[in-house]
Amino acid sequence: MPSAEPEKSDVANGRRQRFGAIIALIVVALMASQSCDSAPDLPPRIVIVTPPANTPTTVEVENVKEDVLVRKTGSLVSGSSHHTCALRENGAAECWGRNDYDQTDPPTGSFVAISGGWQHTCALREKDGVAECWGDNGYGRSDPPASPFIAISAGGRHTCALREDGEAECWGFNDYGQSNPPAGPFVAISAGRHHTCALRESGAASCWGDNGYGRAGPPDGRFVAISSGDGHTCALRESGAVVCWGDNYFGQIDSPAGSFVAISAGVSHACALREGGAAECWGNDDNGRTDPPDGSFVAISAGQWHTCALREDRTAECWGTNEYGQSDPPGGVFRR
Repeated sequence: MPSAEPEKSDVANGRRQRFGAIIALIVVALMASQSCDSAPDLPPRIVIVTPPANTPTTVEVENVKEDVLVRKTGSLVSGSSHHTCALRENGAAECWGRNDYDQTDPPTGSFVAISGGWQHTCALREKDGVAECWGDNGYGRSDPPASPFIAISAGGRHTCALREDGEAECWGFNDYGQSNPPAGPFVAISAGRHHTCALRESGAASCWGDNGYGRAGPPDGRFVAISSGDGHTCALRESGAVVCWGDNYFGQIDSPAGSFVAISAGVSHACALREGGAAECWGNDDNGRTDPPDGSFVAISAGQWHTCALREDRTAECWGTNEYGQSDPPGGVFRR
């Protein structure tokens, strides 16, 4: 903001601090050690998060929830189709799986957030929060505006991001209005196949785009994380309970009971992490995509025919279809 408008600058700084507190990255994401007066309290769970752009230090915090598809800690895996991406400790992006549009060939440099879409990938640069996308650019999905963001989510043929003031901006295909976000501010955003959902500061969910099967018609109440899939959407209540809505052909909205700390909606299945870190998935189980291994995880991302997650030691593990190598992650550790 220009120095001639100190009051606006103060407001922007205040918003940035509040985002750092509740997102301090969702999406893995969330962020900070302060409290957000208007945001819902978050259940306990250690998650690593990415602070807003221009904040150089990654912070580890407690009492934070995450939506793997939105505002991730520079790592936590992310992939919504046949590929998956994550960030190394130094912020470098690494992707694996299908590469017909170069969606797994990231540019060099350091990033603080990454999100794998249908045939493209987007990330936020560490130095300035500017978005960079690669892969299929049909309908302009990989052509982001040149401005800083604090969260990003790559969907089907569109991409959405949150500006520093919490306003949403989307680009790419807009046949269902999925790239026409309502006024914010928002604290988390998740782009699905043909729709997009976001969380307001109050914790209320707002969705736009294709509402077939009711996927863009969220229930009332307060949420702490949200994830848009293909024909369905899932979110976490303040209690940690999972609520899903939309297409249920494969049982993908028949979520299990109990308390969870992370949620990810795939194409026809969904996965979540229990408070102890155990992974649980439901919906279409073809190729074993909903059969997670035992053990404790800190992040999880449901793709099209596969699922990936990060162990507590920050190594990646995937299960399900491996036709394109999407379930064969590289070795080494990733930023949580």
